[in-house]
Amino acid sequence: MVRIRGRIAILIALLTAALACQLVPTARPEPTSTPAPTVPPPPTQTTAPTIAPEPTLTAPAAAGLGRVNIYLVAMGDNGATGRYIGCGDSLVPVEISITPTLGVLRAAINELLKLEGEQVYGESGLYNALYLSSLTLDDVAVVNGEAVIAFSGTLIYGGECDIPRIEEQLKALALQFSTVDRVSITVNGTLLETLLDLRG
Repeated sequence: MVRIRGRIAILIALLTAALACQLVPTARPEPTSTPAPTVPPPPTQTTAPTIAPEPTLTAPAAAGLGRVNIYLVAMGDNGATGRYIGCGDSLVPVEISITPTLGVLRAAINELLKLEGEQVYGESGLYNALYLSSLTLDDVAVVNGEAVIAFSGTLIYGGECDIPRIEEQLKALALQFSTVDRVSITVNGTLLETLLDLRG
């Protein structure tokens, strides 16, 4: 009898312990939130990029060039201040202001022709081999790199050395421009070289 009671007591104790385990809530770990991945901020530029402005044409550039060269002779200079052209002379460029124009070759020729009757250019001492001549520009065109220039009037030179001077003064007017690589000049329909040929 005692043994039975002892066993019953043990069973009761076991049941009580089992029930106690079921009734006590098990502590569940709090769900840990995994930190969101950190995204690095976009790199900051210390200096703003420089944007070149759109090129704009100023009024003179849109209308054409406003300066050209005419060519005169430094006599006896032997190439010291310009290009040697014979007879001990140099061909010297002189920059002239003009009304801005696209017809820069025509403008350069007319600026030289304005010196008719002037043997020496201002106080420069430069010689104008065309001072005895009376020429009018009839036509000028640039075709496939060749400047074709037509004059009318009278061409007069003062001596043998004026021949290369006149030829170089006129041809240099056209050759100063990058679009020209050769020049053909006529006076009253005759080639300049023929008029200046002493053998003719």
